[in-house]
Amino acid sequence: MHEFAESDYCYGVGPIRLRLVRVDWDKPIPHEDDTWLGVRAVVVDRFGREVAVREMLIRAGRVPVPPACKRPRLRVLRSTPV
Repeated sequence: MHEFAESDYCYGVGPIRLRLVRVDWDKPIPHEDDTWLGVRAVVVDRFGREVAVREMLIRAGRVPVPPACKRPRLRVLRSTPV
C-alpha cells in the first residue's frame, strides 16, 4: 500500500492510499512538464478496506520501483555422495 499526495496524481482532491495492481512502465506520459505513469490501483480507505478500483496517472518519480527479479540459485547435482 502506498500513499500519494494530491500533487502526485491526477485527478482528485487530497492524499490517496492505493494498492498498485498494474503500472504501465513502458508507456510514460509527458504531462505538466513532468513524466507520469498510468496505473491501475485499488483505493484503500483509512480503515484499510479496499473501496474501489481506479485507473489514474501518477508522477513517475513517486511510483515505487518493483524489486529486481532474482535469478534462481544454481545447485550442483552430483551423482555420487560426497
